[in-house]
Amino acid sequence: MGRGSPPLERTVTTTRATLRTKPLETLWALMIFTLVGLVTNCGENIQLGGEEEADLSNPKTHRSGDLSFAYPGNWEIGVDQVTTSFHNLFINTPGTGIVILQTYPIEFADDLKTFAGEFSESGAAFASALGSVKNSVLTELPSKGGYAWLREDFEMEVALLPISVPHRRLYASKDVGDRRIFLILQVAEEDYPKVGKGFGLIGDSLTSESMPNKAE
Repeated sequence: MGRGSPPLERTVTTTRATLRTKPLETLWALMIFTLVGLVTNCGENIQLGGEEEADLSNPKTHRSGDLSFAYPGNWEIGVDQVTTSFHNLFINTPGTGIVILQTYPIEFADDLKTFAGEFSESGAAFASALGSVKNSVLTELPSKGGYAWLREDFEMEVALLPISVPHRRLYASKDVGDRRIFLILQVAEEDYPKVGKGFGLIGDSLTSESMPNKAE
């Protein structure tokens, strides 16, 4: 560049992939290490443990950005990252369950089926270092409570341990103003009855400055 030449401008392009990379890395690091940590080897028997019934009698409220929601009293807020491009929030159950709330500008957001497919594929790739995801099946569910719904059933194998754990993942989405909200629940299938109502509490109570208190 010659003397006196104007500086070159750098254009930064935001894509769906760049928005989701870090949230997915965080999710699968948490899931694999939490699963390994909660598996106990008792002689020849390997058992999962640690999940509790969602405490709906003493719910807590979390407010972040323009969002507010209630969640079970025995669950904890984990990562909560808010930027102008996306909002990424993790809620941890007492066991291995994880709830993820993400919002994106609608112009960068996929439809739920595409989002779930990419989420599943990317998650399986991140998990490959410590385990594997097998037999994944995505099923569309009827719309409910103002949300579109998908269910994913899959098996998670941990490389360090001779086990394969059936898991369930629920995806929900709805548009609010100029943003699209995604809710994701991931939990071992046998523990779903303990946490399903807690996930419902979050979705039913979710509000923002541009949406009503209850979905119509």
